[in-house]
Amino acid sequence: MEKEQVSAEVAIDLRKKMEQIWEINKSYWYPLNECDRHDVIAFNSEFIENKEKVNEIITLLEEHGVEQVLEFLETGQTCRINVANLHPFYCYNDDLTGGEGFWFSDKMDWIIYASHEGTITFGGKWLVEVLKSKWSDWNNHIDWDTKN
Repeated sequence: MEKEQVSAEVAIDLRKKMEQIWEINKSYWYPLNECDRHDVIAFNSEFIENKEKVNEIITLLEEHGVEQVLEFLETGQTCRINVANLHPFYCYNDDLTGGEGFWFSDKMDWIIYASHEGTITFGGKWLVEVLKSKWSDWNNHIDWDTKN
């Protein structure tokens, strides 16, 4: 399975749950909009948008037991993808059809958000802690972040 379209009914329920859990009250999220959660970190996208970083993120998720990821794109498309196919970038398909995106698992214990302003936000205590410990230079790449 490369991508499996999620039905509109299921997508609406998942979106409501995601918005409630992660305090998303607009079409965009932290750091472009306030969020009271403290288990989030927003990186400059150029720090994340390379094959090495994406492979590290995929490996971390796999080690956490993640096999499938839900993908919400700004276009309204909602899919299930294999974690190995994760590309958490703004318009990662290079044709501007993807737009902003949210990626998370059914458990919703982590989330990734790619914005149109060149930020990629990670949420979830375990994920943020692992990324900070793995990337020793993380604090050099958070120009938009107000929490870290």
